[in-house]
Amino acid sequence: MSPYSLPQTIAAFHSFYTFLTTLPSDITPALILTPPPTPQGWPSLTPEYLAPLRKTPTVITLLQHLPYIDQRTLGSKQIAFETNALDFRGPSVRWSMEKNKVAGTMEPVGAGEIPPHVVSLSAGGREASWLLLDTHEGTITDYRQQERPERDEPGEDSPDFWRAYHTRPIAEFLEEWKEKYMSLEWVVIPDDPFDAVMIKWDKETDVKLLSSRLDLSFFNQKE
Repeated sequence: MSPYSLPQTIAAFHSFYTFLTTLPSDITPALILTPPPTPQGWPSLTPEYLAPLRKTPTVITLLQHLPYIDQRTLGSKQIAFETNALDFRGPSVRWSMEKNKVAGTMEPVGAGEIPPHVVSLSAGGREASWLLLDTHEGTITDYRQQERPERDEPGEDSPDFWRAYHTRPIAEFLEEWKEKYMSLEWVVIPDDPFDAVMIKWDKETDVKLLSSRLDLSFFNQKE
């Protein structure tokens, strides 16, 4: 795999987020926020503030210097189907860390053990992509709780189970996601906060999405 590079990782995410602003979504250029050009980066993301994540100094430095999509405005900020980029400066992340509720809100459940040198940069619903960035390998792994892994190993009972899912070098992974939009495999639905990004329709996705809607309908009826 490619060696990890902080400048290249920052550039890859800035390029991807900028690309998203060209789509008919609620993500506008004004919502792509970049840190001050200082060694510390985002002043609010101090090592003390990020301590509940229990991550390595390399991960902390990454979070201090990444661009973020501002989640504080109305509208959908989905970057993929049922998937939102985490804004580590925002109120949702602050709540999760103050309440010590990282699992399930900032790291996926059922993926095994996410090591200190790996950080999730997205979260979302049942079909969400949890983007697990590995600063040792220089890769992103797309962990999807509701989908089968790409490889048989590591197995589901392994602490490294998440590694069985689709993994690519960081910049290559984000270019793959750009291509999904450009090829219309993924399509943005304007002004739709629930399904702002739709995946390509075929028999498999019809079945999965229908099942998801039925589950939600049943849950709402019970309430």
